Amino acid sequence: MRRGHWADDLQRLVEASWDRVISVHELVRLDVPERTAYRRTAEDGPWQLLLPATILLSNGEPTFRQWQIAALLHAGPDAVLTGLGGAQLHGLRRGGEPEKHHVLIPATRNVKSCGPVIVERTRRPVKRLERDGLPVAPISRCLLDHVRRTKDEEQIAALLTEPVQRRMVPKEMLVAELETGTRKGSAAPRRVLRAVSAGVESPTEFQYYRFWNSLSGLPTIRCNVPVYDLDGTRLGIVDFLADELGFAWESDSVEEHFATPEQVQRTAERARRLRGAGLYVLSTRPHQLRDDPRGVETDIRQGLEIAAAMPPPRVTYGPPHAA
Repeated sequence: MRRGHWADDLQRLVEASWDRVISVHELVRLDVPERTAYRRTAEDGPWQLLLPATILLSNGEPTFRQWQIAALLHAGPDAVLTGLGGAQLHGLRRGGEPEKHHVLIPATRNVKSCGPVIVERTRRPVKRLERDGLPVAPISRCLLDHVRRTKDEEQIAALLTEPVQRRMVPKEMLVAELETGTRKGSAAPRRVLRAVSAGVESPTEFQYYRFWNSLSGLPTIRCNVPVYDLDGTRLGIVDFLADELGFAWESDSVEEHFATPEQVQRTAERARRLRGAGLYVLSTRPHQLRDDPRGVETDIRQGLEIAAAMPPPRVTYGPPHAA
């Protein structure tokens, strides 16, 4: 194709692009004059300038994937996606659509963040994986890169408990990534991972665990602990357990989640089995934790006193449940 005749074969440009996203440098290589490329991104033009020197060969709304590609092209060679968008490429469901597209580049290169794109330079080698045709960091790196920029511990808990519960990543790998990376922004994720290491498997459980540990003088609790009778039959998995006292604290979250009558009945039967084996069982609904924390504290302390005065339960306990 002679220079100046590129417009006779626009499909050639599309085929050379990455889902219709292409750099100005590549367009020039394909005989499109640089000035012409930018002119076609002007208002009402057929193309769009997404990022500096990065063009969408369409004037429609860019997809999330096209923005991810634009971020990679903007960041240049060796860039990989990370953060929430990267974690969702691995299959994470929570978090919603990220407002920013986070990419990592080697510390030897210097590319600036721009618009919805965060470009982070790193001295640590990043294992380059491919998910849905895009280069992405391992899920542990993606998650920790995102939550270090997040203040809300409940949001952090929602993001870190899902992949552990679904066995997408071992909790030990998340802890290792936290310890290996920068300490900036690590305080809140560290508190959440401490709860995850104790067995917490959901944002709701994190709220309960955090509340318990905010109270002084309470015994240590374990989370999601299987309880067996003396014949070895499993009676149920207790949300929170103070082993020595035989005190079980349950999150009664039926009000926040759809539950069938059968599920409600099974929950009640499990509580009866636990009580029948000698455990003291306290159930607390999330709205009580939110609206009446002093009342919940009173319930806990009174329940612990009663449990301490009761005969030892006729049970054995297993390790924290692995979802």
